[in-house]
This record gives sequence, C-alpha cells and structure tokens, in this order.
Amino acid sequence: MTTLLNVQRVKYQCSCGSFKSLCFLYFCRHCLKIKCKDCVTLEVDCRFCPSCYEHLQSHEAITRKNRCQNCFSCPSCYHTLVTRATNSLVALPSNLNITPENMNVGVDADDSLSNSTNTSGLQTPSKKVYYLACSVCRWSTRDIHLADQPTINSWKAQDNIHEGRFNELLQHYKQIATREKQERDRKRYSTVKLRNTIATSTTRSSSDKYGVLTPLTRRGIRTGGILKTPSLNENLIPANSSPKPSDPIEIIEPLDENLFLSDSFDFNKLTTITQRLNSVESQPLTIDHLYPLAKNFTSKQSKRCKECDHNVLKPEPSPKLIKFKLHQMALFFIPEVRIWHHPAWSFDDNNPCIISVINQVDEKTLIKLYTLDEIRQENDENNSELIERIGQLDENTLTSILTFPIEKERSVQLHPHVEPNDVDTKINDELRQNDPKDLVIHRKFAKLAIRCFVKIKNSDVKRVQAAFVIEHRVVGISSIVSTPTTANSNPNAKNIRHIILIDFGSIDEPALPLHSALV
Repeated sequence: MTTLLNVQRVKYQCSCGSFKSLCFLYFCRHCLKIKCKDCVTLEVDCRFCPSCYEHLQSHEAITRKNRCQNCFSCPSCYHTLVTRATNSLVALPSNLNITPENMNVGVDADDSLSNSTNTSGLQTPSKKVYYLACSVCRWSTRDIHLADQPTINSWKAQDNIHEGRFNELLQHYKQIATREKQERDRKRYSTVKLRNTIATSTTRSSSDKYGVLTPLTRRGIRTGGILKTPSLNENLIPANSSPKPSDPIEIIEPLDENLFLSDSFDFNKLTTITQRLNSVESQPLTIDHLYPLAKNFTSKQSKRCKECDHNVLKPEPSPKLIKFKLHQMALFFIPEVRIWHHPAWSFDDNNPCIISVINQVDEKTLIKLYTLDEIRQENDENNSELIERIGQLDENTLTSILTFPIEKERSVQLHPHVEPNDVDTKINDELRQNDPKDLVIHRKFAKLAIRCFVKIKNSDVKRVQAAFVIEHRVVGISSIVSTPTTANSNPNAKNIRHIILIDFGSIDEPALPLHSALV
C-alpha cells in the first residue's frame, strides 16, 4: 500500500483550510473539528534533562538557563559524555629510599606505588578522580588539558569574558521595561485611584515586554507607583546608568593570502561553524579550546484548541512516562483512507482505482461517500462552510475528477476496530452480504476496499490529484452534563464531513499492482 509509508499521498483538510496527513492532525471532541499544529496553542508542562531526567519547575529552569548541571554533551560530535574514574598518582614522601633494585621493571604506577609504601611501612591511599570522555569520537577533557575533578558533579561552567557586559545590558533593559509599563498605566488611567489599583496588579507581569523583570523589580513597581506614576519625561533612569555604547571597529586587518598556503596551517585543528555556535560564549577557533557543553533541557508540552480552549493533547507530568492523560489524535476518531491500486494513467477514459477505508473507532461506524459536485448541488445551510471551502480549491490542486460507480446512497457500515472473534466473524459476513457489490469489492472486519474512477481533466496535467468528501458519526464531549432522552440516543453525537485530497502521483508513474487480498 503506497500510503502506509508515504503518508503525504492522502491529506485531510483542517478547520483552517490547510491539508495535512492524518497522522499529523488532532481532533477536538468539544468543537468536533480537525486541528493542525497551527490551530492549537502550546503549553509547557514540565522541563527536564533528557539524560538524567532531572525535573525542574519553569522558574528554576530559567534560573539555570535551561541547562543541566550534571550532564554534558561532547563539543565535537554532540553525543552524551560519560564520567570515568581513575586513580591519580600520589606524591611520595621524600624520605622514602626507592632504588632501581627494589622496583619491579614492567610494573605500572599503582603496583610500584604499593610496593614502595609496603617497603617503608606507610599506607598511602589512592585518590580517585573523574574526567569526561566521549564513547563515540574518543574526545575527553584531558585533550584540552582540563584538570580532573575530585567529585562527579564538580564541573564548573566555562568563564565568559562578556558576562559583565551582558549583565549591564540586562539591567538596562529591565529599567526600560519598568519605565514603559508605568507610562502605559499612566496613559490608560486618568485618576489617581485607578492608577493605584493598576500599580498593584501590574506585579503579575502580564505585559512584561522584555520578559526580564524579576520579582524584586515587580515589587518595586507596586511600592513605588502607588502615589505617582512617572512619565517618560521624568528622570526615572539616571544618566550614568546607561550602558556604555559599543566601540565600532573601523579598521580591519586584511587576511594574509599566504596563510592557507603555509605548512604550519592545519585545517583539521579548526572548529566548524556549528561547534562555534554551540559555544557562543567563547566561540573557539581551534579544537583544543572546545569545552564540554551542558545538556539543554527539553520539555513536555500540552496542546490546546484555540477555538474552544480545551486540551487535545495532555502528557503525563513525569519525564520518565511516555503515556498521555489525553491523546486526541485524529487517527483515533476519523476513518483512514489509503491508496490500494491505480492503473497506468489514460487521458481519454475513466481510470479505475481502488482505495481502502479503515475504521479506527471501537464501535460500528456508518460512512457516506460524496463527490465534490454532489456537495455543490446541495442547498443545505449547514453545509455552506463546506461548499465555500470546496470553491476555494484551485484548478492546480484538483487536476482530476473522482467519481464512484453508484450515483446515490453510497453508505457503508464499518466493523469496530477490535480483535476479531467468532461473533465478529459472523457480523462481518452479514455486513459483506449487505454491501453494494459495485462499490465495495473487499471487506475484512474494520477495513474496506472501495472502487472509484478518476478522470483526468486535460493533457497538460503532470500530477494526478483528486478529492472527495467522507461523512461519519462521532461522539463529542459536552461541557454541560445532560441526560439523554432515550437509552440509545446520545445528544453529543454528530455527523461530520471532511474533504480528502488524494495524490495518486505523477502522470508518468507506472501502475500500482493490486493488493494481495484482491488478486
């Protein structure tokens, strides 16, 4: 089946009008619409290290600059560095009488050290130290002559020569953010009473422009803006607090043309652009100045529908769990369409094709198939939005016309997506007998094979693309709990329709052979 791996061949239209593959879409059970990644908002639930799974709150992760203090990446190949232990050589006392006669030739340092200590009667315990090494490219901290550490988690961050300049600019923009916020509040509220109220509420920093206000600065806004809100013309920021402007470089030394031709120049010792950008604080020029990179934190994110503000994806908060509290992927609620067969394309005749429809719901589903012309001819106000979306499809997108062998009543019932047993086999046989023979050519529980015809519009077509509409019933979730009128009715169930765009491939593509179940 061509769409088992090539998922881009069959696309569903999102509520925003874009076409995406079914595996990349979500389904909101409150507004009963398909949502893509542009129709949902992201919310960070937790931040954690992908190596040691250290879980931190958002403010703690920001304080650490979203980096782990215990895990490091290789600056050369970016794999995780491994901590290795070794015994350091302990300096022997000067009063020991060690001669070449009492030393064993060919013995390593630890054995000779133990022999010397045993001869003198002194016990010198070995000192264990640690260093970082990469198991992939064999890089280690000893390559840059970084001293071994006495403990595992005693690695310090690399000194940044520009840290003072960064802190100066950060403090400057904090003052600007405080000043602009108070000026906006002064213009918005004319009375002193309202200004006092907003001065207290602005500590929640919903309008923090630069995102750099600290809790202490926000408390200062509350206490300093109760009686008076300064304006831009007032001297809120002292003149001497402005950072020193950067000194432009007017004269740049020209590059020596013989630099790359000299024998002393070695390209293998230069760092790549990626290695320099990963160490943006120092930007080393040669590989002997590379420093271990602290692991960046990753996050678990929830996705919320922009239209109804309900969650469509909610992971477990623990970083060690891969399950979801709420997992509303469109693949679990909407029938999946795949391409089973298409012939060698002809411009004159209707090309017979076979598509499959798979039910992903654990209950019986009744689907109905419509062509685009049939939807345009309907005069139903409920389908006005769908008709408008069909009219927006340009001729370059729809290069062919897809039709079905039956003109009306193209409704087929799908078996639930469950593990089949003897009872399900009998139900499947009953459904097979009721299937329209011209439309359904194969059935196997939750999977159907449907015959259709594709007519290419003109001879200038390079890719065969056609679309149709599928209708099925879904059960939504209502925020208001209501009691059904009957035992079998569900007030939240609704029939919804989707536009499905199928890309059969290039016009020169050979015929796709029949599936083994149809041979």
